[in-house]
Amino acid sequence: MDNNILTIRRVGLVISILAFQLYLVVPETDKHNFILNAGVVPARDVLPSWIDIVNTSLLHQNMSVPIAVLDLTIADHRSQYDKMLKAMSKLTKNSVHVVLGPYDDAIAMVTEKLGIPYLSTTAVTKSKLNTTFQILPRLSDFGQSILDIVNFYKWEKVSLFYDDDKGVSIIEKLLTNHDLVVKSWRVDQLRGTAQIREHLVHMRRAFGQKSVLFCSKENTRNILEQARSLAMLSTPYEWFFYDPGDQLNDVFNDFPEVTVNFTMFGLVNDSMGPNLGLTEDRLIWSLAMDASSLVRFAVDSLTNYSVPEVRTSLVDAIKEIKVSGLTGIMQFDERGSRNNFSIFLSEYNGFEKYAIGKWVSKPDFFDSRIQFRDRIKRGNKTMPFPLRGRRAKVVMIIEQPFTMMKRDYALRHGNDRFEGFAVDLIKEVAEMLQFDYEIYLVHDGKFGSKVEDGSEEWNGMIGELLAGNATMSVAPISINSQREEAVDFTKPFMTRYISVLMKLPKSERSYFEFLNPLHHIVWFCTCGAFVVVSIILYMLEKIGTSHNKDYPAISFRESLWFVFGSLLQGSTDASPSTLPGRILTSAWWFFALILISSYTANLAAFLTVKKINAPIKSVTDLASQTKIQYGTVRSSGIMHFFKQTTIEHFSKMWAQMSEVREQDSMVDTTAEGFEKVKKGNYAFFWDTTVNKYMTIMDCEFMEIGPHFDPKGFGIGVPPGATYREELSMAILRMSDTGLLHELENKWWGRRNCPDFTKPSADETSELQIENVAGVFFILVGGIVFAAIVCGFEHFTKMLHNAAKKQKTPQAEKERESFLLPTRT
Repeated sequence: MDNNILTIRRVGLVISILAFQLYLVVPETDKHNFILNAGVVPARDVLPSWIDIVNTSLLHQNMSVPIAVLDLTIADHRSQYDKMLKAMSKLTKNSVHVVLGPYDDAIAMVTEKLGIPYLSTTAVTKSKLNTTFQILPRLSDFGQSILDIVNFYKWEKVSLFYDDDKGVSIIEKLLTNHDLVVKSWRVDQLRGTAQIREHLVHMRRAFGQKSVLFCSKENTRNILEQARSLAMLSTPYEWFFYDPGDQLNDVFNDFPEVTVNFTMFGLVNDSMGPNLGLTEDRLIWSLAMDASSLVRFAVDSLTNYSVPEVRTSLVDAIKEIKVSGLTGIMQFDERGSRNNFSIFLSEYNGFEKYAIGKWVSKPDFFDSRIQFRDRIKRGNKTMPFPLRGRRAKVVMIIEQPFTMMKRDYALRHGNDRFEGFAVDLIKEVAEMLQFDYEIYLVHDGKFGSKVEDGSEEWNGMIGELLAGNATMSVAPISINSQREEAVDFTKPFMTRYISVLMKLPKSERSYFEFLNPLHHIVWFCTCGAFVVVSIILYMLEKIGTSHNKDYPAISFRESLWFVFGSLLQGSTDASPSTLPGRILTSAWWFFALILISSYTANLAAFLTVKKINAPIKSVTDLASQTKIQYGTVRSSGIMHFFKQTTIEHFSKMWAQMSEVREQDSMVDTTAEGFEKVKKGNYAFFWDTTVNKYMTIMDCEFMEIGPHFDPKGFGIGVPPGATYREELSMAILRMSDTGLLHELENKWWGRRNCPDFTKPSADETSELQIENVAGVFFILVGGIVFAAIVCGFEHFTKMLHNAAKKQKTPQAEKERESFLLPTRT
């Protein structure tokens, strides 16, 4: 006995807790004296208890000898060594010949020492055990079956989710295929669903579409729930589960909307056909039944019933037995592991479960390990839209007129707070595809670009899609190569170009704007012609009247007044009376007619059509000047265009925007860019769709072309999202029916501001007082001048009359003095 204890002490064991163990007692007597006695011990986490399971399984075996089932639970042990002592005492005292139940290191060491066969229903953690048999197949065999399936379908990439050390052995097995890319994620129960969602997002970003789950029932449910929220339960995704005892059946019942088949690797043969209502202890029952069946066949082969010989005979018999059970063929190798069994493959497609084949560990010579009953079905025949009936999260950005806050948004809730083209677009798409949605604004106000810190992280709406926070982005986000590598886009719902938005220059106003229709040289020539014609007319009339006394003479003043009145279409009392004077007058009248008509036509245009003298005529003019600053929004597609372009003048612009005065030229939001444009001396590069809307809503803005860099606006979805095609088809249907055009007309209506860049008769405005004030000034000047002349004439006349009055008395005196002597 002391030698036995010393031997046990030398064995290094890892302390573990044995819930319960059952043992089979065979009294040391002949076959006819066997009596079956059962002891019941409640088993933790197993309902019904293990002792009841074994009793029930033994009743179905039709044992040829009576068997007593007793409890082997070792309670109140201070250490693993104490546990081994109590187990040895109990086994020796009761003459136990065979032990059934979950594996325990202490019990296994004792049974090895006593030569008792130990039928373990769980995985055996120690090697080189001669009397221990593992009824549950090794985990490496399950790993081999998964690897064979992967090789059968010729997958290039597979994802693995696990929550304990089982997953590590599966990873090692998969990595034996050096052409296979394996992405693995360990699920930590403490970190919850946030970590699971992060893992799934990383999987989607890595374009992993084939996943194997080696997780507990709770973690499996959480993974599938998060995968459903990310629309990853549809084609082309594939999901495989380690489910030896159909424990996940009730989990699958919560996902009837899946459009891909869930493939299970099970150990229990589902001979009863499709059935998801079995108890979750099916594996425990099956293993108990198979263990009882092994005992029955082993006992039937006994010939000697003494204790040492019975144990040895049972060990030898079990090693030789090949019997079919609920978990397949039971046959063991020299290490006590099953070596000839099958792993059954079944699928669940949302409404039924059916067997599709099996994997055999030891195939026949002409057979392969994978044996399918019929063609494997992959998904339903009709693939419903994966978002149908679900609530999608739609990320947007404030950008007129795509997404705007309503004026009374503070009094509204949910999606009703927003309006715009993008809001109407997602509303129509959601109604067409029958899903709900929730709009939220991107937290950093950016469209999306790579973070400039050397990492592969993205900001803005692209970052929201990659982080799994958003189901889709509906916004004026342009599709370029860099974004296309990160996320997926639908068919474009609109095409945009790049143009320049500037502040409309103020038109120069002049009080004498009515003089603008004629060039100043024309005015000078007209004045000169007036003087010359007046002089010539006077000379012709003077010569003509000297030869003919019948013609009334015209003074030089009358000649001037006649020519001037003819020019202004006025009438005068005097008129040419000679033939040469009338010929000259006719020529002058024709000259005046053409001049006045031309002046009138030009005057109407100059006074009613505003002419804007813009300092920048085209986009290329910006590159050749430094007075006006220009820029765009940081982390935008337009900034990416300037950064990557090889066109000379655009590259020159990028150098000025980024290297010379980046802080002054670049803005964080479009609203900031529009505000800088309003302040003046700033040109803003942005999408033509937005620039056009701004020129419609605010007459202070003007758009300058030519347009360049055409790109499409598309709905962004996470990489590998299975609902992209349906969204694209919805956009195409909206385009075919003209609905997209109606939405564009709704938000880009008729322009109310005049387009000053186009000289059109329609682009006119009413006359302002500033336009014709000069005419009033001339009229007032004429009044003042006439008043001055009148005053001058009146003053001259007064002086003349005064001088006349003084001269008259003096002449009378002289006359009187002259006449007086004569009288005398």
